[in-house]
Amino acid sequence: MAAVEAPQFDLLDHGMFAEREPWDVFAWLQEHAPVYRHPEPGTDGFWCVTKYDDVLDVLKRAKVFSSEVGGTARIQIQEPDVLEARRNFMETDAPLHSEWRRSFARDFTPKSVARYTEQLRAIVDGVLDEAFEKQDICFVHDIAALIPIRVLGTILGLPESQWDRFIELGDRMIIDSDPEIAIHVAGSAEAEAYKYLPFGSEAAAELCAMGRETIDKRRAQPEDDVLSVLANMEIGGCPLNDRDLDNNFALFVVAGNETTRQSMALGLLALLRDERAMAEFSQPGAVTPQSVDELVRIASPVWHFRRTATEDTAIRGQEIKAGERVVVWFAAANRDPDAFPDPHRLDFTRKKDEHLAFGRGGPHYCLGTHLARLEIQVLYEQLFPRLKSIEQTGPERRLVSNFTNGLKEFPVRITAK
Repeated sequence: MAAVEAPQFDLLDHGMFAEREPWDVFAWLQEHAPVYRHPEPGTDGFWCVTKYDDVLDVLKRAKVFSSEVGGTARIQIQEPDVLEARRNFMETDAPLHSEWRRSFARDFTPKSVARYTEQLRAIVDGVLDEAFEKQDICFVHDIAALIPIRVLGTILGLPESQWDRFIELGDRMIIDSDPEIAIHVAGSAEAEAYKYLPFGSEAAAELCAMGRETIDKRRAQPEDDVLSVLANMEIGGCPLNDRDLDNNFALFVVAGNETTRQSMALGLLALLRDERAMAEFSQPGAVTPQSVDELVRIASPVWHFRRTATEDTAIRGQEIKAGERVVVWFAAANRDPDAFPDPHRLDFTRKKDEHLAFGRGGPHYCLGTHLARLEIQVLYEQLFPRLKSIEQTGPERRLVSNFTNGLKEFPVRITAK
């Protein structure tokens, strides 16, 4: 049998992800090298895991595959002092991670999130009012970016006057590989000066200073919001220091904003490319938690997260040595044909809670899962009854990022009934 030629690819190349979603690369890996040793100049490389069952296995074995050792958001090896300076609670393991999560858990249960439903509907209606008045809009900037930050601002208790600024600063922190967004691109000589700030970004200084104003007020006079919890919580019996406050405030702004935005945008793009799915999803009563979950699966707004092996182990029979980096590709796993037959097709009959976009199965399961689902559901519940037509009016432009799967431009024309 002739050897199967591998496609040419470099998963460290942010530009490849700007040009397209490389499903062909992931399909090849899933079939021929599901646990693949990816080369990296100057290192011994890292493992890429792309099959659904294997990604789920890594997430579940959190003691063996650590989030704390080496961090989670960057594939590249970071200096220990840099990693420690930027560490947020996502980059901790049990029991510390469990202690952090318990502090916030009650604010993000389905019941707690549901109390914001009417405020969310008002926010969505306001955003849609402005969008329908313009008609020719960028769906990313004029709808998808505005809803999550306004909801997040309400839940965190941030002043409304700061919300729009948080969008820009959050983008500069998390999309630090895109020269049209970041002031200093990650890895550049200019970015080196900011490596000890949250996310290694120059934008973190201003963002955290803005957050600290509200945090200081909540320490003096707590209210019923998440920042009051952050401002007054203790870990290991000690109040949070300034670094922990800044790192975790920055995490809330980024995590509560970018991924929900891109789920909305990529979800709509998938619907516009599939008349059958759009016809089904836009029917009265069709926007349900189950159908929204399928939209999130097809969107998969995060390409990957990293883990580090703490002991010698194996994945699918492949030996993994202690200290080696293991990168789990969430988006690829969500298009695994062995887990999702006809994986590139929107199928609203698929089971809810099966996809991995929220990191199911492990202790780092997304804290804001229920909020994200609710935001997406309310957007489409409010949009479709008002919508006469929607069409894409120009090519979408993708983010230059191998971490965030998303769009930075998505021009559409919307017409009201």
